[in-house]
Amino acid sequence: MRQLSPEPVQGTRLRIGICLSLYWPIESGAERQARRQAQELTRRGHQVTVYTRRVTGRPVRERDGDVEICRAIRTWDLGPLFGATFLASLAWRLWRDRQQLDLVHCHQASWEAVAAGWVHRRTGLPTLIQPAAGGPYGEVQLMNQARGRRLIRSLILSNSHFVAISQQIEEELREWGVADAQLDRFASGIDVAEYAAGASPLESQLPARPRVIFLGRLHPQKNLVVLLRAWHRVHSQCPEAHLLLVGDGPQRAALEQLAAELQLTESVRFLGPQSNPLPYLQAADMFVLPSISEGMSNSLLEAMACGLPSVVSSAGGNVDLIQDGQAGLVADASGPADLADQLLRMLQDAALRARCGAHARQLVCQRYSIQAIVDRYEVLYRQLTAPHV
Repeated sequence: MRQLSPEPVQGTRLRIGICLSLYWPIESGAERQARRQAQELTRRGHQVTVYTRRVTGRPVRERDGDVEICRAIRTWDLGPLFGATFLASLAWRLWRDRQQLDLVHCHQASWEAVAAGWVHRRTGLPTLIQPAAGGPYGEVQLMNQARGRRLIRSLILSNSHFVAISQQIEEELREWGVADAQLDRFASGIDVAEYAAGASPLESQLPARPRVIFLGRLHPQKNLVVLLRAWHRVHSQCPEAHLLLVGDGPQRAALEQLAAELQLTESVRFLGPQSNPLPYLQAADMFVLPSISEGMSNSLLEAMACGLPSVVSSAGGNVDLIQDGQAGLVADASGPADLADQLLRMLQDAALRARCGAHARQLVCQRYSIQAIVDRYEVLYRQLTAPHV
């Protein structure tokens, strides 16, 4: 792996194409991170076009501040036809726009990366692939299960360069065949001025403290069945605590039913998706993330920036951010027992919560500001687009 200078490189404006399946106003982790990077890049004078799927009710072309959004990727949501139509639609669009782009940056390593690899092979347009997640729900493992996986892998590995946002993703990319010279390790970034502790306007609308918050998709990847079973024990020993689940997803109905079966309907609140999670984080006392697989969780970074201590699983980038006993606690989330133990330990020790929360905020400010992360991307962009003699 090459070492990059931490200093941003000044130069002419770059024309950057960002590719990912979905984008604002639909925002989960990868989408929020892509939007932060796009906005920071345009603030620095670069031209950014986001290529993403069509969304009902949104125009094909629109602007998000200075970021241009091109919702030109057409898909058929029917099994293998989804990948084929996504690939063909994006590849054609990048081919058509190749003279207007200096570089393509894919914020996921699935069909976006296949299309980018095809375009790079035929045009030499520099391409950068940044997988969003590792583990069983990560792109490397999912693409290894797709039809035509040998050709898919060959096309993805054809791309110019890769960035791993966690140690787990780095290891998976190496095992997949990505060479050292093609690989760098960056983190995700956050606006530390926007996300900070403060008085929440929702304080009087939420159940009594202490409050533990989860922020994310209600999806099997997030391991929320185990969380609810762990919370059943937490509730028996700390009945005044409340668990706030902020988000939506395919598991919501099943999770609500499980909460009712466990007699947790008063202790667990399903708050649905929220366009602005900040006041919910500011109203919480700690954060929980029991995921089976992760990249580098934006929700975890946001919670840390707000000065919240966390209890996390050992999946993916969780352990890159949380060292046990420093910014939070790491639990064995393969079952409810240890997760319940670590939640109770944090809930019952105010001094530990304060110490971990302060360390979390300090760590994010020092290492994970969006400005520092984009500094590194600018250096890499300049290297990838530099003329080769």
